Amino acid sequence: MVPMQSRKEKSGYWLMLSRGEEVKSAISAWAKKKSIKGAQVWGIGAITGVELAYYGPRAKKWKTRRFAGKSYELLSCIGNINEEGLHAHVSMSDSSFKVHGGHLISAKISVFGEFFVLPTSALKKKLAPALGLNGISLEK
Repeated sequence: MVPMQSRKEKSGYWLMLSRGEEVKSAISAWAKKKSIKGAQVWGIGAITGVELAYYGPRAKKWKTRRFAGKSYELLSCIGNINEEGLHAHVSMSDSSFKVHGGHLISAKISVFGEFFVLPTSALKKKLAPALGLNGISLEK
């Protein structure tokens, strides 16, 4: 496996993840190494061993689902890097073009992953008590 490669651009970084790399941990570790504490992230590629989640706001509970044994086209990965690492939501399709999506818990690259990271000021998380979720805090 070729480890993740990155290239600095004027406004951010291109990342190329290789087969077998875990998306959240690889991007989070890279951001920590680069001292990036806030960023917007976009990506496409192909993933496998996927676990997604959906938050039910009324029940205030997470529902998770695993998608194992297949490679999925990563149609869109969008999220941010904050003090906790990568927070992302994904849309993916299977070989019959059925689309699944949700909050990314984990996924490994099955072919490759192309991501762009646009650094911002540091992002911190804060509990929104009414929802029972942490969201980014815009306080300085």
